[in-house]
Amino acid sequence: MKKQFLIVCAFLLLLVSSCSKDEGYGGLATVKGKVYGKDYNSSGALVAEGYVGDMKVYISKHDDPNHFDKVDTSYDGSYKFEFLQKGTYDVWVFGDCDSCAWQQVYAIQTVEITSKKETVEVEDLVITF
Repeated sequence: MKKQFLIVCAFLLLLVSSCSKDEGYGGLATVKGKVYGKDYNSSGALVAEGYVGDMKVYISKHDDPNHFDKVDTSYDGSYKFEFLQKGTYDVWVFGDCDSCAWQQVYAIQTVEITSKKETVEVEDLVITF
């Protein structure tokens, strides 16, 4: 009888400890935002600006350089990552400015999801091209 009780307790302990969820997919939360671009000419003068479509936006666990998903922005610069767990995430997009004197590599924002069904709106990711 004691042996069966110990086996059941060990099984329950294993079951409870394996239920912790890390950041990533499997939840009901959403992260969304927009990508805003500034176009500079070779003299460094701003030529055009606005929301940019067809840009790849990446998401990862906070401080993890390996993304677990990427999406393309819509025509209005918007993007959305759905079905996320509670946790802290980094969202980023790469800029592309060959003629700029500065070296912008990427624009990144850190966001935190604190409840199961939360929708977090990221500040605009501003890039140069």
